Amino acid sequence: NFMLMLNQIYDEFDKLVLKHRVNKVETIGDAYIVTCNGIDTDDGRGAAEKVALFALDAMTFVKHYRYNDMRVFIRSGLATGPVVFGVIGAAVPKYTIFGDTVNYASRMESSSKSMKIQCSEKTANLLRDSDDYEFLTDMRREGDAKGIEVKGKGFVHTWWIRDACKRGESGNSVGDGSASKRISFLNSSF
Repeated sequence: NFMLMLNQIYDEFDKLVLKHRVNKVETIGDAYIVTCNGIDTDDGRGAAEKVALFALDAMTFVKHYRYNDMRVFIRSGLATGPVVFGVIGAAVPKYTIFGDTVNYASRMESSSKSMKIQCSEKTANLLRDSDDYEFLTDMRREGDAKGIEVKGKGFVHTWWIRDACKRGESGNSVGDGSASKRISFLNSSF
């Protein structure tokens, strides 16, 4: 039953990949991983925007999805930065990505909370500078602390992505309704 449920969810996520023009890198167990190449903009804003919109739509889908009357909960993490793409292996070649950005996105996901999208400060800054969308973000706070401790990074400021709407269209929210390249990366797990 778990595999059937996961397949139904991944089928919907695959449709969102096409809608938002992001790249599905792989699924590892219950993790669904996408990237978006930032070559379309000088600073990665377009890539961060596409991945964030994908994450918001994925959250919306999961919020309404039921399997045998049971709810499913996910958490997501986004980070932006350089990565290296490559194919490894000869017997069973596998396309994959490597780099600190991949690890950082994974940390954003693992330290996120149920049904929330957590992103790095760099990603949040790119989203705030989006030309096409207004992203609603909140700095993560734990008690009096602004930010969290992240393995391998130390204490960092992170942000929750709550929603987005097309600039100039208030009320039309999205969240509810081979070399090193700059990418935004999503790691989402159940």
